[in-house]
Amino acid sequence: MPSLTSDRLSSANGLLEDPPPYHLYWFGSIVLAAAFAGTLAFCPPVLAEPTTPAPQWMAFLGRFHPIILHLPVGVLILQVLIELLCLRSATEYRWGPVALFILFVATAGAVKASIYGVFLARSGGYTDGGTFFMHQALCLGMTAVLLVALFLRLSAMSSGGKGTMHAYRGALLLCMSLMSVGAHFGANLVHGSTYLTKYAPPAVAEAMHGFENWVLKLAPAKASDPTEPKSNDSPSKTPSNASPNPSSTQTPPATTSGGKDKLVFQDVVLPILEDKCNSCHNADKDKGDLRMDTHELLLKGGSEEGMTVIPGKPDESLLVQRVMLPLDDDEHMPPDMKPELTPQELALIKWWIQSGASASQKVADSAGAPPEAKSLLTP
Repeated sequence: MPSLTSDRLSSANGLLEDPPPYHLYWFGSIVLAAAFAGTLAFCPPVLAEPTTPAPQWMAFLGRFHPIILHLPVGVLILQVLIELLCLRSATEYRWGPVALFILFVATAGAVKASIYGVFLARSGGYTDGGTFFMHQALCLGMTAVLLVALFLRLSAMSSGGKGTMHAYRGALLLCMSLMSVGAHFGANLVHGSTYLTKYAPPAVAEAMHGFENWVLKLAPAKASDPTEPKSNDSPSKTPSNASPNPSSTQTPPATTSGGKDKLVFQDVVLPILEDKCNSCHNADKDKGDLRMDTHELLLKGGSEEGMTVIPGKPDESLLVQRVMLPLDDDEHMPPDMKPELTPQELALIKWWIQSGASASQKVADSAGAPPEAKSLLTP
């Protein structure tokens, strides 16, 4: 019998001297690794907006990504708790098979979520922004590391290698780190970059944004400035009867002085859009090729028929039309589970469009605003 100081562990240290072969787990793990690698080879991760539409089956399966991804997250948290128990020899002997089963389920869920995530990205609506890149890279990396961790635990339990078990737990720790950061950037894609920090203490919010900015530096630089409209070979979609002031096509900086100098769009309308619309229409995620984070991009519109904003014509502007659709209409905006615009906010946006949708209009010049919008324009 090998000694307890050798590279093999006895049952007293939690691993059997003559363990079962775990044939089914080995077979299943190889299938998972082949599915993950094969899918990435057949359908590589996107690094920029797809130029061709995804097949219908791929777009359909991709929609399940936001649902499936919660499985590996929850199961991996449970796995960590089990592994804390397994640090002791006696509990590893008893709970090791349970930990292996949970790890296999988590890995299967991560592989499926990653594959469906690649499918979702190929459906379009995600630009070459750093947030999307880091979410995709970190989560694919997490899945790869998790597969390695699964093979390491299987090897440790099959051969009794103490060093292999230590390597497995190191891989699991790395996996949890990658998952935590990658999932955070995924949440930013869905809810916006300020969702988590909006009500956080200033010191916490500053630290989180500082960490985000540090991670985003690892993403490749964009080919163009994210505040500039995407190049388009087609003619401008601005209608001929809409004549916005040329001097107001660029979004001016936010004002910091008194209420008289505040701008209607920058200081009142844009915060509403950031709160209710921009989580899906920003530099990292532009559903329908529409961005609403700057004045010029809002007026540029997206890929839908019709203009998002037609200066002077709120009732013909898609922004107003979609908001006023019934809640059960598939085209209603914001979509399900997103906060709705209040009557006051809708009235303000309609008045702003009716007034010409200018970027330079001042709050002080809002005497004609409807009564329900007055409260939003009060300095």
